[in-house]
Amino acid sequence: MNGLQRIFDTARAICHPQIGLTSFAILLMMTGCGNRQADSLIELTFWHAWGGYEGKYLEDLVREFNDTHTQIRVKPAFFIIGDKLMAAIAGGIPPDIATVWDWMLPTMGEAGCFLPLNDYLQRAGLGPEDYLPNVWDYGMFSEKKFGVPTALNVWMIFYNKRLFTEAGLDPKSPPADIASLTECARRLTRRDATGKLERIGFIPEFQYSYIWMWNFGGDLYDRESRHFIIDSPENVQAVKWIASLYREYGIDNYRRFVATFGEYDSPNNPFYKEKLAMREDGQWQISFIRHNAPDLDYGLIPFVSAVRDRESQSAMTGSFWVIPEGCRNPDAAWTFLSWLIAPAQSARFASTLYNVPPLRAALNDPAYADVYRSRMRVFIDFLLEGRARPLPALPIGQFFYNEFNNIMEEICSGALEPEAGLPILDNRLQRELDRSLRHLGITEEHT
Repeated sequence: MNGLQRIFDTARAICHPQIGLTSFAILLMMTGCGNRQADSLIELTFWHAWGGYEGKYLEDLVREFNDTHTQIRVKPAFFIIGDKLMAAIAGGIPPDIATVWDWMLPTMGEAGCFLPLNDYLQRAGLGPEDYLPNVWDYGMFSEKKFGVPTALNVWMIFYNKRLFTEAGLDPKSPPADIASLTECARRLTRRDATGKLERIGFIPEFQYSYIWMWNFGGDLYDRESRHFIIDSPENVQAVKWIASLYREYGIDNYRRFVATFGEYDSPNNPFYKEKLAMREDGQWQISFIRHNAPDLDYGLIPFVSAVRDRESQSAMTGSFWVIPEGCRNPDAAWTFLSWLIAPAQSARFASTLYNVPPLRAALNDPAYADVYRSRMRVFIDFLLEGRARPLPALPIGQFFYNEFNNIMEEICSGALEPEAGLPILDNRLQRELDRSLRHLGITEEHT
């Protein structure tokens, strides 16, 4: 068990509404939440996870809010999502508003660490129809909404047009099925005389292998029965294909090559340095490329489907803003959050990040117009068509990621075959989910 998981367990004990609110209330009485407020001014602490120019712009928005809301003063602070927030909640001194990753939201929310925002959203007149497809249920394990999405990411395949031409491939006709993608990967790969990798044509990343499971016709989890279905025949076929690419490169050869990669957000990114001819990535790469490799000639390929006559699917990822349980001024915290997620502010923030704003109305805001007309359009269209979907919201988020990646690495290295590895993964995840639900006192079937 790692440190973050231990803090999760501590927070469950403190924050669980059935077993810990009494002790949690005592802590709050002693310490308070955030800063103490004068009668005329409510001060709120806002922990956000954006640094650099992104963080500067977010803090500019906070100043704009403070200038237009004389009764509330928001104090922003950058923090690295993780143990600090858990420790603050466990200690009874959380911020008033904070940022969490999507996989953390149901884990901590179902443990009672965040306020449900259902009533606030209802009073604000916001419902499923106001959000882009698949966004309203994003992050929800039960019927409680423990956060509001900050901005959305969608995944595509970026490819180097010059390398396509060099390999005798038509950059105007990128691969549209699994067979052609596999052939492109092979033709774009380069090795030296000793077999050492000099360039990888294409390789799916372990942590996003689930996107390929979807595109082979499989799924991960049945929300109605609360059972995993990772060991399906469709998923086995997807993982066999992924493993075949890794095994062709050789897992040790691959690891040595990856160790030479430069920093991701820099001119030394392996895609910019032509060490990767194609790579899975999110839409923020459009902005990164403009800043770090402005002369790079690249194109975008949607994930391809292995199922005949079925459109391909992609992943939607992101983070959430939450109000921790025990906050002394939740109404004021919501006043700030509702302003921040409104179309005008959301459009400006998302355009700065080259992300997609969650609300439909924000797409049509003038502040987002230039981004909407850019290469971003293919990512936005995937969301509008309902072809970008999140991972299932589970109260075992970190455990899921760890076990998923570990099994995929074992399979791709040749230590396990997919037919054996995926049932092991399915069983481990189901046991942990059942244990977690018992711990949280959630026993009823989902309806």
